[in-house]
Amino acid sequence: MRFILMIAIAALCSSCTALNNGVDNTVEIGKTLWGSSTRALEQARDKAVSKTYDKPYWDCVRSAIAVTAKNGWVIFKKDEIKGYMVVMGVHGAVNTTEVGIFFDELSDNQTKIEVSSLSTNAKRKVAKALFHGLDIAFGYIPPDPPKPLDLTKIDPNKTAP
Repeated sequence: MRFILMIAIAALCSSCTALNNGVDNTVEIGKTLWGSSTRALEQARDKAVSKTYDKPYWDCVRSAIAVTAKNGWVIFKKDEIKGYMVVMGVHGAVNTTEVGIFFDELSDNQTKIEVSSLSTNAKRKVAKALFHGLDIAFGYIPPDPPKPLDLTKIDPNKTAP
């Protein structure tokens, strides 16, 4: 019974919103309730960390997806046509902290990438790792040297197979 009442209230609110503000806001309200709205991340873009690359739009998007996978972040939402993706699972931040990565095509061979989040810590971590990974991918800096073997985790009593 409660479930039906909740649906009725949601439908009433949605129809009132649609009459007053149009259908687009109703969709945004639904996305907010569902948890897939990017409005807060878009509003935080004025405080975003950004960098411009002299590379085509699609090269930047594909490379950013590869860097995201390499860092172990989860792509929660992605729309390559609208030019954004939302990542979660940033190490050192709450698992559900959302970080928006936005792509703006400035010209055929120039793309601006913005990283925004409501969490300053997560935004800075993602921006630093993403831009470092893109700099390596585009050949602006050399690849990182391999990490040295951690000898404290080797069991001297264990024999090799």
